[in-house]
Amino acid sequence: MLQNKRQISKILWTQLIKELCLRGEGERETGAFLLGKNDSNIITQFICYNDLDSEAFDSGIIIFKSDGYIPLWKYCNENSLKVLADVHTHPGRWTGQSSPDKQHPMISQRGHVALIVPCYATRPQTSIRGVGVYEYLGDKIWKTIRNKSKTIQIIK
Repeated sequence: MLQNKRQISKILWTQLIKELCLRGEGERETGAFLLGKNDSNIITQFICYNDLDSEAFDSGIIIFKSDGYIPLWKYCNENSLKVLADVHTHPGRWTGQSSPDKQHPMISQRGHVALIVPCYATRPQTSIRGVGVYEYLGDKIWKTIRNKSKTIQIIK
């Protein structure tokens, strides 16, 4: 179903992982929306959930209130951007989707891609290996992506 592979530069991927680690302080989940130009599938920037909803990380897990989408859509509209994926961290090495992950997609449109980074992003993550990758099929149904390079690719 996924029509186009998303791409992210190695530099931006590294910055993203470092930022998630910093914001989570090694003890709580963090996350971000991955953005790109409207006419492209290249991720050019990210915006962390707590930049949109200041309380999103306060409980230790991500609770992103619907009001946080208002500044997201405003920012995207003003900069001709779209959400290409979302990413969040989990404790430990498990990168499967929790029940809340499955029940509450950050973007509930078919084809949306969600990434889960292990260990609260405290370990260097220079590739997509070890990251959980999921495609939203609608109706709270997700597809686990096994061949990750066909979905998201880190480029130079």
